[in-house]
Amino acid sequence: MKTQTRLIALLCLVLGVFALSVGLLRESQKRESRQMFGQIAQERAALTERLLDLTGQTLRNFANDYSNWGEMFQFIDRPDPAWASVNIDASLPNFNAHAAWVVCANGKQIHGAVRGVDAALRTPPFAIADLLPYLRQNKFAHFFVSSPAGVLEIRAGPIQPSEDTARTTAPHGWFIVARLWDADYQRSLQQVLESEVQLVAPGTAAPPDTPNEIVTERKLTDWTGKTVALFRSAHRVRTAEPVDIGNDYEILLFLVFGGIVIAATVIGVTRWVVRPLRRLEQSLAENSPAPLRTLALQPDIFGRLATLVAGSFEHRQELEREIDERRRAEAALRQSREELRQSSELKARLARDLHDGVIQSIYAAGLGLEGVRASLTRDPTAAERKLDAARDALNQTIREVRSFIQGLEPEFADRPEFGQVLRSLITTLQSLHPVAFALQIDLPPATLSAREEVHTLQIVRECVSNALRHGGARHIAIQLAREDDHPVLHLRDDGVGFDAANVRRGSGLANLASRATEIGATFTIASTLGKGTDITLRFSPRPSTP
Repeated sequence: MKTQTRLIALLCLVLGVFALSVGLLRESQKRESRQMFGQIAQERAALTERLLDLTGQTLRNFANDYSNWGEMFQFIDRPDPAWASVNIDASLPNFNAHAAWVVCANGKQIHGAVRGVDAALRTPPFAIADLLPYLRQNKFAHFFVSSPAGVLEIRAGPIQPSEDTARTTAPHGWFIVARLWDADYQRSLQQVLESEVQLVAPGTAAPPDTPNEIVTERKLTDWTGKTVALFRSAHRVRTAEPVDIGNDYEILLFLVFGGIVIAATVIGVTRWVVRPLRRLEQSLAENSPAPLRTLALQPDIFGRLATLVAGSFEHRQELEREIDERRRAEAALRQSREELRQSSELKARLARDLHDGVIQSIYAAGLGLEGVRASLTRDPTAAERKLDAARDALNQTIREVRSFIQGLEPEFADRPEFGQVLRSLITTLQSLHPVAFALQIDLPPATLSAREEVHTLQIVRECVSNALRHGGARHIAIQLAREDDHPVLHLRDDGVGFDAANVRRGSGLANLASRATEIGATFTIASTLGKGTDITLRFSPRPSTP
């Protein structure tokens, strides 16, 4: 990608970031406006609830105080119209109530009073019998009902003796008071809330959204929970308009300032960056310092770059020759390191295989020859058999040494089945040493790979040699079986054993662990002084055969 293209892409990125910033700023302003409106709406709803609670306080006090009055309690038993006129009818204006009813415990109305409304409201606009269960469950009832005069707010209190301040005795009756939510009452609410308020029927659709206006609703329900009317308040947020105007000015100012900055950036980058870069690019593309002659005279960074680029042409060929020489030297060094590594690996493998194979075979033959001396006069036939076995073992050792000289690993050539080779090894060892071997193979053929078989055979040779040479074993048991999908090799002897924690580990034990690691197996030794040695070689899991 050309430098000019990259700069254009960078400018486009700047424009994109600027546009994104404008969008984020606008969205932030909208979010702040929504948060402000949401907070104001919550405050308006809380204010409405507090106002309705305060305006209803007088009606609540009227119902609560008069229902806990001893004379009202006596009035239930001995109704006195004159007393009711003086104490109930005359008190309606004091509590801004429009109606009051006295009902005895069985629901019979004893007295009814009205103020400023139709005289028909001397009788409640609802069935008292239907209201009694609600009054018995709710000590101080509060609900709304619809009447011919309009929506009534109802408060009720149980009539009890004045000495029963805890209101624990059974109601002797109920004192029910009502307030009409008429136009005057709604205007008073409107003045306090500074909002347009109205009572609408349930289910009336909300008015369309108006900018900078918050509409709150409160359901007015009867004692059954049914909505009688909706109290709707529409408040216009006067502070929102200046905020919106300020946000618009902020966006406009941001756009103007950003446009000026971007235009100045484009002009400056084109003149002071794009043009010098074009000349540098042309010089590099043509592999010539000619386009840099005028640019090199400038005192800025591009002038110094032009001087450096012009000088770089002179050193390029020399640098290329040096790089080529270093590349060849590094290749030769890598080849030498690889040959050294292969030589070290071959040396380590040869030493291990000679120790585990050839040396152990020679040692086994030597032990067998030592036993021949004792049986030459006593049992010449047995001595002859031991000599033949030692000869065969030495011949096999010679073949292995020849294979090593030829650079081949002996066990990877064509060989018979692994169980047969293992049995042949045990037979040879039995013919050379007076040791009782117990060999058990419970593993199907070809369970182990060729590499695993070779290393396993060497491990068996090393372990048996250690048991004979160091342990003085008389009985050796070898078992190859499957345990939980793992092929497992167990070697147990009854030799003198050793302390596994404190034994000095020579090359033999190190070779055993190294071979186990190479085939992905785990090698463990358990031994106790005087109780023999138990060696376990656990291979990687194999799939179960049907």
